[in-house]
Amino acid sequence: MFIVIALFHQLVLADSLHANGYHETARIEYMRAFFFHPELRQELGPRLHYAISLLNMDETKGINELSSIVDDFPELPDSIKAEIARLYVQVNRHYLAINLLSDTEEKELLGLIYLLDDQPSNARNTFVEAGDYEMAGQINEFIKGPQKSEKTAVLLSLFLPGLGQTYAGNVSQGAMDFFLNLGSAYLFYNALRQHKYVDAGLVFFFLLNRFYMGSLHNAQELAFEYNEKQRREWLKIMLKKYFSSTEVD
Repeated sequence: MFIVIALFHQLVLADSLHANGYHETARIEYMRAFFFHPELRQELGPRLHYAISLLNMDETKGINELSSIVDDFPELPDSIKAEIARLYVQVNRHYLAINLLSDTEEKELLGLIYLLDDQPSNARNTFVEAGDYEMAGQINEFIKGPQKSEKTAVLLSLFLPGLGQTYAGNVSQGAMDFFLNLGSAYLFYNALRQHKYVDAGLVFFFLLNRFYMGSLHNAQELAFEYNEKQRREWLKIMLKKYFSSTEVD
């Protein structure tokens, strides 16, 4: 009887600390309870609360404990899988959340996680499976919407340095890259014209080549940043409009 009372007291203390956000102390109390009563590790509630406390203190160990729960309890209900998936999302382990939910009925949550993981096509297909054709239509419009091609940006700057940056929406960066390349090209030409081949070689390798290759990189990077900014803004609107009550950070 005393053992039962002591066990109950330990769990109440650990759960109370966990509920009030004292994660480090809660983690210690759960570990103490598991040490003296190993059978508790076969109970889902204490294991999950322990994992959450651990996750708040040590991300890697928390993820490992959540994964152990998934392995140790193969018949987890969909609601618990959804709770664990949300924890994965909070620490940017979207792939773990997706794998966990792939065989559940939590299609809307799965679709949302696909969106957060920048997989709009998979998100659209998942919402279609869930029967949410309005959300699927919104995603389809986004997929078909105008974007900046990284390949096109690079090709434009390959032809004329700075043109790709302008295409990607950054005129000032394009102008700067154009004049840097123009200036270094003039120095290179002038050194050749004066038969200063050593100077021409130095200008080519340390100025012209650097600025030209940098222009190509900048064009690609700016096109990516433009698309990413558009995606984040669109996603923010979708989260507010359709998922304001969904507890996913």
